Amino acid sequence: MIESFTYKITGKADNTALALLAHEAAKYSCYIIVAKPSSSPKDAKSIMSLITGCFKTGDTVEFSFDGSDADVAAKNIKAAIDSIGL
Repeated sequence: MIESFTYKITGKADNTALALLAHEAAKYSCYIIVAKPSSSPKDAKSIMSLITGCFKTGDTVEFSFDGSDADVAAKNIKAAIDSIGL
């Protein structure tokens, strides 16, 4: 099942926040990709991939989930982003 959502970063996308996001994403077996318009998609389970994504406050990003637990992952990643303050 494929799920996706768009999110506008309103908090600080620092290394700590991105590490927490990668840690949450690693809990799921589905593929989780995050991308900004006009840039290459990044693996949300990889902290290094997220750091090199140069995400910053004000960016609008799209999260895409593909796999058997995509619906649960999408729901929980949304909640995690809110709790992280990203």
